[in-house]
Amino acid sequence: MQPLSYYYYNVLEGLEKPSDVPTSHLQEGYDILYRHGGRIEIDLMRKAEDGNAQGEPYHWYEELDDEQRAKLHKALEGSDPAKILKVMQRNGYAGVLYHHAWENFRNGAVVD
Repeated sequence: MQPLSYYYYNVLEGLEKPSDVPTSHLQEGYDILYRHGGRIEIDLMRKAEDGNAQGEPYHWYEELDDEQRAKLHKALEGSDPAKILKVMQRNGYAGVLYHHAWENFRNGAVVD
C-alpha cells in the first residue's frame, strides 16, 4: 500500500462540518489514520459493500450515484486506499472515514 499521510491531513481539514472533530482530537485522529495506512479505507468499503448486499447500505454509500460507486468498487478491487479516499473526499464524505477510524481503529485494533 502507498503511504497516505498527505491525504490524511486533507481528511481532517476537509470534513463536512468543522464540528465533526473536536480540536483536541485532531492529532489523535491523524495518528489513527496514519498508523493504520489504507486498512481503514479498505475496511470501510468492505463493510459498505456487505451492508449494501444485505439491503442495508450506509447512508453515504446509498447516496452515491452509479459512477461514483463504480469508482469505489474499482479502487477496492485494486486495493487502492488512496483512490477510495479520493472518491469519498470528492463526494463530501471524508468525515465518514474519520469516524470509522475513530470507532473501529482507535484502540489499536487491526481489522483484517
